[in-house]
This record gives sequence, C-alpha cells and structure tokens, in this order.
Amino acid sequence: MRILMLAAALALAACGRSDLAESRAGATRCLTELSGLDLQAATALEIRDALTSGKLDGEALMQTYLDRIATFDAAGPKLNSIRTLAPDALQQAAAKHDGPLAGLPILLKDNIGTTDMPTTAGSIALAGNIPKHEATITTKLRQAGAIVMGKANLSEFANWVDLNMPNGYSSLGGQVIAPYDFTLDPYGSSTGSAVAGTMAFAALTIGSETSGSIIAPAYIHSMVGVKPTVGLVSRYGIIPLAASFDTAGPIVRSVTDAALLLGVIAGVDDKDAATQAFVDSELHGVVPDYLAALHRGALQGVKLGVRSQDMDSAEATWLAAMKALQALGATLVPIDDPQDVDTFIAEVELAAIPNEFKFGLNRYLADEAGPGLPAYDLTGIILYNNDHPDQVKYGQSLLIASDATSGTELDPASVAARTAAQQAARAWTDVNIDQNGLAAIVAPDLNGYAVAAAAGYPSLTVPSGYAGREPHGITFAGKAFSEAQLLALAYDYEQATHLRKPATRVNSELRHFCPD
Repeated sequence: MRILMLAAALALAACGRSDLAESRAGATRCLTELSGLDLQAATALEIRDALTSGKLDGEALMQTYLDRIATFDAAGPKLNSIRTLAPDALQQAAAKHDGPLAGLPILLKDNIGTTDMPTTAGSIALAGNIPKHEATITTKLRQAGAIVMGKANLSEFANWVDLNMPNGYSSLGGQVIAPYDFTLDPYGSSTGSAVAGTMAFAALTIGSETSGSIIAPAYIHSMVGVKPTVGLVSRYGIIPLAASFDTAGPIVRSVTDAALLLGVIAGVDDKDAATQAFVDSELHGVVPDYLAALHRGALQGVKLGVRSQDMDSAEATWLAAMKALQALGATLVPIDDPQDVDTFIAEVELAAIPNEFKFGLNRYLADEAGPGLPAYDLTGIILYNNDHPDQVKYGQSLLIASDATSGTELDPASVAARTAAQQAARAWTDVNIDQNGLAAIVAPDLNGYAVAAAAGYPSLTVPSGYAGREPHGITFAGKAFSEAQLLALAYDYEQATHLRKPATRVNSELRHFCPD
C-alpha cells in the first residue's frame, strides 16, 4: 500500500475570491443542481452539452465549483483536496471554448506540469516551481477546450517520502480527508483528485499512478478510475516517481467521463519514449474512439477471470457484484491466486523504485523545473526538509534511501529488479487471459492491483456499493492497450447497477455544512 500511498485563505486568495466565504449565503454556497443538472451525478458530456447549447453559463458553473470548494474544502469539514486554484478561473470560464471538453473545468494532480500555476508534488521545497514547459496532457486538455481550474493535493512525491507518512498527506498541502467517512484512510497518492471529483469541485479530475495510486483513491471515494497502459498517455512534464511504471489517467464520476477524458489525453508523444510501445502495438498509435466502444450488452457471453481467493470472499458488495456480472451474461472463471507473484512484485518494485526516483527527479529538476527553487536535486530537497521538521513531520526515509542509490538511468540492480517485476506480472496476466479465453480479470477493491501496475497493463475501477459509509468497487484488468474493452465491460456493469451515490447523500455529517 506504500505506493498507493491550503488553508482556506490560500485557496480563496488563489482564485481571486478572498471575499468568497462572505459573498454567498446558505445553500447557494454549495449548490448541487444548476440549470437542471445535478453536478454530483451529471456526466461531463451532459455538462459540456449544456454549456455549448447555452443552457448553462460557464461563469456560473465555475462559481458554483468555487463555492463548493469554499464550503467543503477550505471550510466546513476541511477536506483539503485542493492544493491551489488558478487566479483567473472565472475569467477563463467566461471565455468561449471549443472542442470535446469545451468549457469543462478540470483539476489536475499537483505533479502534472502547468505554467500558470506551481507544480509541486506537494513538496515545500518545490512550492514556487513554475516549470519551463507544461505537461503534454495539460496542453492536450487546453486544446480540447478544458479549463484547468487548479491543482489537487496529493500524497507527497506520489507517496514516496516516508513509510510513516499517511496517505493523502503532503508537507505543502497538508492532510486530505475522506468525505464518505472522515475516519477512513483516503488512500493515495491521487487522493485530492479523487476527493475533489467525488465532491463535484470540478467536472473532471486527473490523477497518476505508479502502483495503485489511481485505483485505490478512486474506489475508496466512489469514483471511476482508469490506470492506462504505460505508453498510452504521455508522462512528459509530470514529476516522476518511477518511469518504468508511471502513468496518468482519469478519476471521474462515470465510465462515460472516463472514456471521454482518456480519448483526449491518450496519444503518441516524441517527448516520452514510452509511447513508442503504443506505436508498436496492434493499435499502431491510433487512439480508439473510447466513447463509441461503450455499449450495453458488452458483458454478454464473455469470460471474466476471478482469483480463487476472491471467489471465496464473503464481502457483501463483492458477492452482489459477481451476481450482477453473471446476470449480465458473463461467466466467472476461477484462476490461480497470484499471491507469490504479488509478493515477488512488491519486493522487486521496492528494489527498483529508489534508483528510478532519484534519476527521474534529478533529471526533472535539472531540465524542467523553474528558476528560484531552494533545491535543484534530491539531496537539496532532503537538506531543505531537514530545516522544516514541523512540515515534514513523518520523516523522509524513502527520500534518503533513494538518494543513497547511484541515481543512474541504467543502474544494473534497478534495471534487473524492474525487468523481473514486469516480466512476472505480464506472464501471469497473459497466461491466465490467453489460456482461459478471458475478456478481463475482475477483483474487488484493490485485490491484485500490483500485478496490473507492475505489468504496465491497464486497470479500471467502478463503484460497486457501500458497506455502511465505506465505498467499494470492482476492478477490471486486461492486457496491454485493452482500455476500450475494459471501458465497455465496466460501462455495461455501471449502467445495469447505478450504484454510485454522492458523498453528501451517504455521509450525513456533510449535510451539517450544507443541506443537500
């Protein structure tokens, strides 16, 4: 789980609305419905169509999102999912936008590069980092008409600071709180993206994953999360953890939104060599029409692999999910547990990541970071943190361990470890899918997440219900570049069950701050 794993004034000032808390009163400060759309349930397509038709005013939509942030994030329960907001968010919303994401406000995890806001990975040492270039996916989002309205808090450096640091904590942004139940582990490291998305602080959000950091926060916050195949989405301009496993992907409220957003951010990029794998794949670098792939009946007649340990699970939401899959025409095929593979992968990934992190971060700081930072390499960050123990309060053992490695791109031990992890994970997945004629492997919550992550293969989680106030999900995983099929399977399940509920309708404590 380790890899899974601003104050109100700052948030309000950052969006140029220091008087926001006083400017709106009562329920108007946290509207969930606008122009007939329930912002906690409407798809991004529905919101976009309402904007382009003139039914919904872009500035009013942005103001509503900012008001919800002021009510629930900066004040109220202080969920703390927003790291910073664009100072011109309202002005951007008032302008005309064209494209598949026309006028849709989006929040990015704060390791994704933007040149109009700092990109910090949650680190106090990078608080002023305005990178030289924005991330490729940021550019794609803007070109598609989206409004990058701000950055989401995260587990610092993608949860690679110290084993004692809780999920969702960063020295710069503080601790993110789980909205469905304030006592739940909010999981990491794309914690803020998942919380902001489920609370309707934006139309769309994006996270990143090395091992579980999209899937985990997505499921525990009742969201749809897609961890794409490594190489489908460019990582250029994203502060890295381990390039062999890193990717970015949607964390959204519906499979439709996931398909829409993935279609925008996917694509070949000569600034990221990993995308050559997309060119070399059966797709030949051509992004599928993921929206067109969504259809009812996708589960009819398919075989889905289920690990033996999951077949025997008595957890109620998972039992219900298996029954729903079967009712929709899927056959559940028992497959061997990957327990030995899971253990092996965890061990070798941990052997590979420290060196990859040092190499990748130092290269990013040298090539992409903006001027004026107090530290320009990992050693400098550690020294800077030593001078601020009140903020780096859980230690930094993982940073120190990483700095002790060679930090060279082709370090033999690191290369051997990551190769072993990838080969073991790919072999287990490929053999099970091919020999059993599977469309995908399905599991409850996080079971088996490490295999798809280590393989660099896609996985997708979709809400499957609640145990009390605790959300649950089911995860579909497949072979490389099978996102279209996974989206279709998940869509069929989602549309048949409609199990997602907004946090404000599950956690009554949220309604103390704003009647829903």
